[in-house]
Amino acid sequence: MKNKFRGEGLTMAGAATYQIVVQGAIDPSWAGRLVGMNISERQSDDGEVDTILVGRLADQAALSSLLNTLYELHLPVVSADCLNSG
Repeated sequence: MKNKFRGEGLTMAGAATYQIVVQGAIDPSWAGRLVGMNISERQSDDGEVDTILVGRLADQAALSSLLNTLYELHLPVVSADCLNSG
């Protein structure tokens, strides 16, 4: 992934806002394990559902933990984008 924030404050230990899209729906009971991410869904024209997670994470360790949780839920990650850092 190209780092569009190179030289602009994105660090391993710094906070950043991320948008992560996964295939499928996340059961609301899992919201507590998703570190305060805002959860929304979108449905494609063919009826497939994607879940969109947006939120600020404290650091790269928190991002890794969130991605591990999504893996445990068997939800394929479509995209993971850093929206802003610092």
